[in-house]
Amino acid sequence: MSALETATISTAFMTASGLSLLQGVLQPIAGRTRIFVGIRNGVTTVQSIQKALEIGCETFMVDTGTRQRIFHPKLYYARSATRAKLLLGSANLTMGGLRTNIEASVLQEFHPPTDATFLADLEGKLDAMIADYPEHVIRAVDAAQLADLQRAGRLIDERKRLPPEPAGSSADRALDTVPKMNLLTSPLNVARPAPPPAPAVIPAAPVARDRLEQVWESNGLTRRHLNIPTGANTNPTGSMLLGVGAWEGIDQRHYFRDDVFAALDWTPDVAPARAHLERAEASIRLIVKDVDYGERTLHLSHNTRTDTAAYEQRNSMTSLHWGDARPLVAHEDLLGRVLKLYRETADFTRFTLEID
Repeated sequence: MSALETATISTAFMTASGLSLLQGVLQPIAGRTRIFVGIRNGVTTVQSIQKALEIGCETFMVDTGTRQRIFHPKLYYARSATRAKLLLGSANLTMGGLRTNIEASVLQEFHPPTDATFLADLEGKLDAMIADYPEHVIRAVDAAQLADLQRAGRLIDERKRLPPEPAGSSADRALDTVPKMNLLTSPLNVARPAPPPAPAVIPAAPVARDRLEQVWESNGLTRRHLNIPTGANTNPTGSMLLGVGAWEGIDQRHYFRDDVFAALDWTPDVAPARAHLERAEASIRLIVKDVDYGERTLHLSHNTRTDTAAYEQRNSMTSLHWGDARPLVAHEDLLGRVLKLYRETADFTRFTLEID
């Protein structure tokens, strides 16, 4: 393809994590790239618009003025003097849309000399949208503007996403062992006997979604995180070190003890040899694969020593101990999934932990 003349991305939703997947491609062509992205939809984040400005793309935010009419077209378009490509499909510019969801798209190639009418019409409609809807198609300019949009609720904070409402409740984790779907990697499973019916349980009270803020997110969970033995002679530790995960920029040595769990009642270990360890317990609601397993009292520990190699290497110093919740998480069907931690805004001692 000859030198790129113009590129356009249109997406309903955008997150910084999704945009970062295209950052290496966009940076060399940022000066010739426009992004149209919907806002006031509860998904597009202020961090994503900030990243678009940092990359250098001309970015327009489409605000329909109502949640009942969402800007929804998803297209990825690039044109040079001799070739043009248009990708139309379902994928938003998010981590899920570009990497983890099941999406469908059609790639069409055009030749500007022969397809000039269609391409001019396509580009003209995007230009017209800017001119025809000046109150609704807003060019992103700076951090102050984005801060105002965030305060107005038209952009959300990527680190304060609310969890989905659980689809149901259960008292038996063993009834749901469906692994994460991996496409084109293995044949279909043969039919298996149906599991026994789930015992009757008292439904848990609904999660107060409007009073939760996200305070952390892991990367893909491993056997070590979930306390699944790697071999017959491996003893699980019963705990999970809380580190940077997907939240780049935090100081994992202090963030969990001094911010996330600061309101808990921390006390030194009673054994003199372990007095450098502080311990606390927290009320944590567990939601696993969209099923609510209710509240559990989980224990935490924090190593206060600052003279160790681990501390100097900026390693994690805080652990979450699964305790009697271990049977809910020590399952291979959770490998590779993501753990999200939320804190109640009205009570910093109460939390919701979601694995999905």
